[in-house]
Amino acid sequence: MKTFITVLFFFYAESYPQFFSVHNADKQTYGNIKMLEANVPENQTEIIPLQFEKSELTASVFGYLPYWEYQSARNYLRFDLLTHIALFNFAADSLGNLHNPYYWPWTDVINKAHLNGVKVILSTTNFKASQMRQLLNSDSAKQNLYLNLKNKIETYKLDGVNIDFEEYYSADRGGLLNNFMKELTDSLHAAIPNCEVSFAGPAVNWSGWKLAGLANACDYIFIMGYAFAGKWSDYSDSNAPLLGGTYNITNTLAKQYADVIKSNPKKLILGVPYYGNKWKTKTQEPHSATVTYGNTTRFRDDVTVSQTYGLLWENTQKTPWYRWKLNDTTWYQVWFDNDSSLGLKYDLAKSYHLKGIGMWALGYDGSRTELWNAIEKRFVTSVANEKVIAEPKFLLSQNYPNPFNPETIISYRLSVFSKVSLKVIDILGNEITTLVNEEKHPGIYHVEFKVKTGHAPSLPSGIYFYQLRAGSFTQTKKMLYLK
Repeated sequence: MKTFITVLFFFYAESYPQFFSVHNADKQTYGNIKMLEANVPENQTEIIPLQFEKSELTASVFGYLPYWEYQSARNYLRFDLLTHIALFNFAADSLGNLHNPYYWPWTDVINKAHLNGVKVILSTTNFKASQMRQLLNSDSAKQNLYLNLKNKIETYKLDGVNIDFEEYYSADRGGLLNNFMKELTDSLHAAIPNCEVSFAGPAVNWSGWKLAGLANACDYIFIMGYAFAGKWSDYSDSNAPLLGGTYNITNTLAKQYADVIKSNPKKLILGVPYYGNKWKTKTQEPHSATVTYGNTTRFRDDVTVSQTYGLLWENTQKTPWYRWKLNDTTWYQVWFDNDSSLGLKYDLAKSYHLKGIGMWALGYDGSRTELWNAIEKRFVTSVANEKVIAEPKFLLSQNYPNPFNPETIISYRLSVFSKVSLKVIDILGNEITTLVNEEKHPGIYHVEFKVKTGHAPSLPSGIYFYQLRAGSFTQTKKMLYLK
């Protein structure tokens, strides 16, 4: 019996496919929105740039936000626990043209992110090998793509681009791809200071990839540390096993990306799954032979359903799963990740001193807090830590929109408890109104200044100032009101 189990484990561990993109699969499953881009109105609210770079996190936390999660996920995002949000997806074609995601522009998410020191990344995608080959072999198409990315980043005040091109021909994964990434990185770095260029990389180098060269060709790689099991699997299995079998997350870092780890681990972000897989299985046992594949699942559903059927734990792979029986004849199994299994992967990323961690995908956790808590536990700087990077105790941001009519938002950040005063004054120093006059706890605050219907019913056009006082700190900024 022991020999049989060993052979079986080796078999399902080797069934991982060379060509599969869960990003594309989820797009096909969840992203079929019956809506025309042309019917989406352009949001007229001014987009503000990144206001500061946060230092309270000890590593990067990079999350993909798919368009099918945009409308709900924006209500639950923990901007204090993110450093990057990748807006998914801007589809690129073989000619280098870009196509906006549904609901674009996501002005509210961009502005909230920037006000909280979170970088906003444009995620551009292509999942067709023939189109990518045509694009990467055409100088005119590449130049068109570089220009379109530059224009999109500048227009919407974005902070970088993530290239999510998947399912390449094997022959195109090496020098051809790496040269493309270097050209793109050099082009955007020259045109836009501080623009980040990253790539969504594989968990396993089946063939063709030159991962060390790829890391050198861009700013960093987001390792898609998932899809170790899926619709192709002959046996139910972990989507992102920490250990076990030939291929797992530990192998990804220790073997697949060994050269990058050795030379510059800060070039790597370990991506983890907020999704799982559902199968109909022949038995109730873990790693049962599968009958049919159901679908990908999302953490927000799995964590609830598993409480009904009983949460189980696979101790070799360090992964939760659950099962149930239908009509006394048919077994189903779902394997997913929770805060316990993801926490172990975060600890692994920390042990290798990676740039950070990330997830596919934001919104798959819904309004639940467990996964955010796992990030906070491991990546938030302790106040007691003597190595905390010093940052300003107070920050007053530029109002937006500016110029404005009839209202604008003034934002400020406190790092310590303070008595706060926020006033608007005219060019002669006369006080127009007091917006804030009270004690405030540390945090980020957004205050509306309304003309006509609010604080200043008869304000003439012109230059005005807003002044923040917090303790001994005073800062004043200029704004322009136009009727």
